[in-house]
Amino acid sequence: YSSIKIPQHLFMKIGILTQPLHANYGGILQNYALQQVLKQMGHEVWTIDYGKFTWINWLDNVWRVLAHKLLGHKVHFAMTPPEKDRIEAPLRRFAEENIQLTIPRCKRFNKKVVGKYGFDALIVGSDQVWRPMYNYNIEDCFLSFVSHMNIKRVAYAASFGTDKWEFTQQQTEQCAVLAKRFDGISVREKSGVALCNKYLGVNATHVLDPTLLMKSQDYIKLCSHISKREPFVFAYVLDESEEKIKSIVNFAERRGLPYFIKGADNTVSDDDTIELWLSYFRDAAFVVTDSFHGTAFSIIFNKDFYVFGNEKRGNSRFDSLLETFNLKDRMVNNILPENIESIDWEEVNIKREKAITNSKLWLKQNL
Repeated sequence: YSSIKIPQHLFMKIGILTQPLHANYGGILQNYALQQVLKQMGHEVWTIDYGKFTWINWLDNVWRVLAHKLLGHKVHFAMTPPEKDRIEAPLRRFAEENIQLTIPRCKRFNKKVVGKYGFDALIVGSDQVWRPMYNYNIEDCFLSFVSHMNIKRVAYAASFGTDKWEFTQQQTEQCAVLAKRFDGISVREKSGVALCNKYLGVNATHVLDPTLLMKSQDYIKLCSHISKREPFVFAYVLDESEEKIKSIVNFAERRGLPYFIKGADNTVSDDDTIELWLSYFRDAAFVVTDSFHGTAFSIIFNKDFYVFGNEKRGNSRFDSLLETFNLKDRMVNNILPENIESIDWEEVNIKREKAITNSKLWLKQNL
């Protein structure tokens, strides 16, 4: 693949649309990886920076939460903007230093930023960009704001996050029209291929998440300044429970290893960074996670791992990823097994190299 040369006149200015680059390790790294791959192809690439959390957003959340509480639902108030900025600061630093972002950060995707940067193409993806519960203005992620502009439209590894259709009838009708204007659509989960066909009336191709397109050495360079640790069990758990924690502790103690359990929202100091998170995978003897990108980076770093099923956040993401590498036996309930078998990483890496080639080729051809 690396020997394929792209004529100079085919190099483009590309804008990427993805989820807001907030306090989300995997979300930021998938965007970083996609930019790197596109730059290696010779394109000029920016990520459209949007999603600044304001006091208006916070007040809107307060009213929504109060309404749900009156209905008896268990929901939580959002952090205030100063609190959110403090939590996000270390991870935003990585994004601002390593990802080329549009300026200024906008509240919503719009055609002004497309005109300002002169984009020839827009790429939607990856992460759960096509999940309505995470995108109030879901039509934006189908490029409604450039519907009358002459621009190339591509979806790379877009994810619905689930194998269930969560769009309203109105959203379905609107997004089906917009999807048909895309020059190419690829999705992160195999279930997404069927959803695109059934509800949007378009064909889609299953490709790898952008993080998996890069080598472990590429990520090791980012954390090379962090000292190596003695082997330990690294648990990256988004939805902690007493049962999960007890199982992780017992698992580590049976193997005579120390353990470190990290949640999703405890980024509270300048020392807690993207680079540090990557170093946990680099140094771990074993990984336990209920995160999609926790699973992806276990595969990238060739670390034996187990995945707790996470129905709340969408198990189809795990099913597709694990099936691609013949690793479906690594998903468990909240109890880790007594006896474990090491993963045949030679077989996994052969499958991954083939998938990387196919995914990059799809991206090149559809641009």
